[in-house]
Amino acid sequence: MFWYFVVFAVLLALALIEGRTQLRWPGYACVGILALMAGLRYETGFDWADYERHFLLTPPLGATDIYVSITTLTVEPGYEILTRILRTLGAGFQVMIFLSGVFSIWALGRLTARFSPLIGVVLLWYYGFLFLPGPLATMRQTLSVAFVYLAIIDLNDRRWARASLWSAIALSFHTFSAIFVLIELGRLWRPTLRAAAVAAFAGFALSTAGNNLFVSIADLVAAAAGAGFVADKLQVYSSFAGANISPLSAALVLWHLFFIWLVQRKKADDEYIITAALASAFLIIILHSLFAPLPILWNRFMLVCFPLEAIAICRVYCVELATFETRVQAIGLAAIGSALALSYTLLNEQSLVYEPYQNVAVTWVRGPYGDGRARYEYIRLLNDQIFRQQKVR
Repeated sequence: MFWYFVVFAVLLALALIEGRTQLRWPGYACVGILALMAGLRYETGFDWADYERHFLLTPPLGATDIYVSITTLTVEPGYEILTRILRTLGAGFQVMIFLSGVFSIWALGRLTARFSPLIGVVLLWYYGFLFLPGPLATMRQTLSVAFVYLAIIDLNDRRWARASLWSAIALSFHTFSAIFVLIELGRLWRPTLRAAAVAAFAGFALSTAGNNLFVSIADLVAAAAGAGFVADKLQVYSSFAGANISPLSAALVLWHLFFIWLVQRKKADDEYIITAALASAFLIIILHSLFAPLPILWNRFMLVCFPLEAIAICRVYCVELATFETRVQAIGLAAIGSALALSYTLLNEQSLVYEPYQNVAVTWVRGPYGDGRARYEYIRLLNDQIFRQQKVR
């Protein structure tokens, strides 16, 4: 836990320097720190062991697919192609981790630098809420979301062909990215606070009465789709029947409603990035409320929604942020929220896969070290037991 808060302190210091000087380099330094922390992780996080097995079982390009009968992980074609290319080039699995981590943070940094007057405050916010469950936990999803970030930039500039290409690549890395198309269509709709509040109330009501509504919906769609990749994915997700609506879900819905109010009270222009952030807030309210027992569904959506909200607030309130005092207040509020979210994550039992943070650079000096693999396997066994108890059929 100590190392994560050291990085937090460095990000906070850089954000304050950026706020004081209004120079951009402290923000870019935040991007570099998070990119290296994600790219150089060693046996840290949730995803690496399963993807390592998949990587080692994947043949190079043009080879036979006999490994399909023994691999335990089904992936989308984009990720499969990237894996095979790296295997053909003779790269190791740590190269895959490096590419995934660095590229995802670079894309986020590019999105933030393009639209936000402050980079560091957005990265500080992102670090507490999303860095651990994002780049340190979901390789395919974070790669996919990185291309969504690039698509949003090009959609803002009305470069439709390139935006479509990024969106297609995003979908090829993770099927869930199909829902992000609704955010990308942010030019077409701008949800109101009243509509969002009604959606939240209706969603919580249906979720409470529906007894894990997503399971029923997934089963219907899977039955209609028949066998196949999408049907298999839906069956996996529908097996994660969660608990009742948690206070965290309710609190997050309140935050998204508050964000919509913050933007609407300024009567901001219909800039694409702002309307896209509003659209993302509305959609995640639906996911939070309608599928509250399934964090595996809505926490993936937060990888896009939370950064967009932070960027939109900075952009809408850019006039207020012209004064140093206001910038310090904004950074302070972001730091408090980020620190609370980071503490919540690290105090959770699942944080065993994050602590201690291990870095591949250390292996260059002393060789493989630590008990990351054992900690990961323990959490996987624990989660399997929980999922078996929660499974609804």
